[in-house]
Amino acid sequence: MRRIKIRKYFLTIKESKVIIDKSLAEIPGIEKVFQRRKLSLQTLEIPFKEGVARVYYLEGEPVLVGLPDGDLLPFLTAVERFNLPLPRVIVDLGAVRPIANGADVMGPGVKEVEGSFNEGDLVAVVDERLRAVIALGRALRPSSEARERGKTIKNIHHAGDPLWRAVSLR
Repeated sequence: MRRIKIRKYFLTIKESKVIIDKSLAEIPGIEKVFQRRKLSLQTLEIPFKEGVARVYYLEGEPVLVGLPDGDLLPFLTAVERFNLPLPRVIVDLGAVRPIANGADVMGPGVKEVEGSFNEGDLVAVVDERLRAVIALGRALRPSSEARERGKTIKNIHHAGDPLWRAVSLR
C-alpha cells in the first residue's frame, strides 16, 4: 500500500467555483458561507478510508469536506459556526461516545428530532446536554421512523475522525 502524504494547496478560482456550485446545489444554507463564487479555496488532502478526502478552507476556516466517493458535506464545525439549517437528531449521552468513535446512530439512542428528513438526506447529530454537533450523516430512513429499532443515521464525519484530527493539528 502506498502512503499518501497530507498536502495543502490553493485551488484556482475556476476549480473553486466548481466546488462552490456543487455545495450550493447539495447543502442547505451553505449560501451563508459563500457570499460570492469568485474566490480561491485552500485544500487539505488527507488519506481517508479507501482514498483521499479533501477539506476545503475559506479564509483559514474549514468549511467543506469532499469525500473519496464524491460526497460533499459541510465540515463539522461549519454547521454551528454558520448556523446551517440541517435537520438534527438529538442523541442521549450514552450514544455520544460510540458515535464519536464512528458508530452509526441507532433509533433507541435518538431522544428527539428537529426538522424533518427523508432517506439519503444530510443530518446533523447533536448531543442532548450541550446541543453540540458531534457528527454528520446520511439518513437511512425518514425522520418519522427515526426512533425505531435499527440504524437511523449512517455516520459520515464525526468529531475525532481523521479529517477532524488533521484539521485540529494544523
